Amino acid sequence: MKTDAAAAFSGDRMRLARFRAGLTVKDLAENVGVTHSAVSQYETGRTRPTYATLAKLAMATGVTPSFFAFDRRPVSSAGLDGTHFRSLRSTTKIVRSAAWAWSEIALDVCDVLERYVRFPAVSLPERALTPADNDEATIDAAAMLRDLWKLPAGPVGNLVRHMEAHGIVVTRAPTKAEGVDAFSHFQGRRPVVVLGPRGKDAGRSRFDAAHELGHLICHPEADPGGNQEHQAHAFAAELLMPRQYMLQALPRRFDLGAYARLKHEWGVSIAALLYRSKKLEVISDAAYRRAVVSMNKNYGRREEPFPLRRSEEPELLKSAINLICSTGRPIEDLANEVSVSLDDLKAIAGIFEPTLPLDPEGQAAEVPLDHAPQGL
Repeated sequence: MKTDAAAAFSGDRMRLARFRAGLTVKDLAENVGVTHSAVSQYETGRTRPTYATLAKLAMATGVTPSFFAFDRRPVSSAGLDGTHFRSLRSTTKIVRSAAWAWSEIALDVCDVLERYVRFPAVSLPERALTPADNDEATIDAAAMLRDLWKLPAGPVGNLVRHMEAHGIVVTRAPTKAEGVDAFSHFQGRRPVVVLGPRGKDAGRSRFDAAHELGHLICHPEADPGGNQEHQAHAFAAELLMPRQYMLQALPRRFDLGAYARLKHEWGVSIAALLYRSKKLEVISDAAYRRAVVSMNKNYGRREEPFPLRRSEEPELLKSAINLICSTGRPIEDLANEVSVSLDDLKAIAGIFEPTLPLDPEGQAAEVPLDHAPQGL
């Protein structure tokens, strides 16, 4: 009922909706036709909007009125301050807020889907690092993860798939989240990792996933101004390019063909391999600089030769939705339960048209559900 929707109003979830839309308090007030102070009072819980105003708030923020209900999944309490963002200087707060809201809505999606299917349990080692811990501590953390997840000793394979199989919600940021790199947080029942928009270099995207995994394991509390970015970078390097293998595999001089082969064997960029070579003192600082200059001159700063075949894409949410829809439940019903648009649900789950490949006769073919959630 309309009165019930207004009575169940949550200011925290309204703020989340405003962040999702990329609006300031002033912007939202003008769009809805209320005062700046009214919006602030709604968000702090001092007053509640009427249902008519609630409907306008929903329309202005791109959600449905039920999105604002307090009995839904609680918004992560630490908010932006508890989220591991790469740099606070390269993006505005409103852009970071919109990106963070995307991660919260991904958790909303997961919460609804788990009403119908059973997701993998969260399985992460605990190896909290202090700002004074050196790279040896990150090597230990990577070893703990390999042991717990029973990863192969060499290349780990599809890292995003491993993350999802151990209970981590992974999604990609919307294309409009310009300037926001991958980020993560673990403030509730499940950790969430948001990778950069589709189309990013596959090797860099995979390193981003490992970097955020390092944050989830090593940094229970975010500290943007501290040593955490360096530690997460060192963790990712050790996980994807283990020292014991790289000391033998990396060439003692820059050989593009050799680096290209290592790129495809280990699933990392040539830039990451070069930096790893310098850090392990396989090549000198001067040799590293010469190699970087050569690469930039021949290929530019943004492109690399011998691209990896494809990026590792999140599959868990998409597999769950496909499984639920296979029982006859329309995807539109799931979007309504999450209280977001169908486009948002598809984007968060990585569902792009056509959703099913066509066989030679033009009929939709079956898609296997790798590590699909269990049970209905």
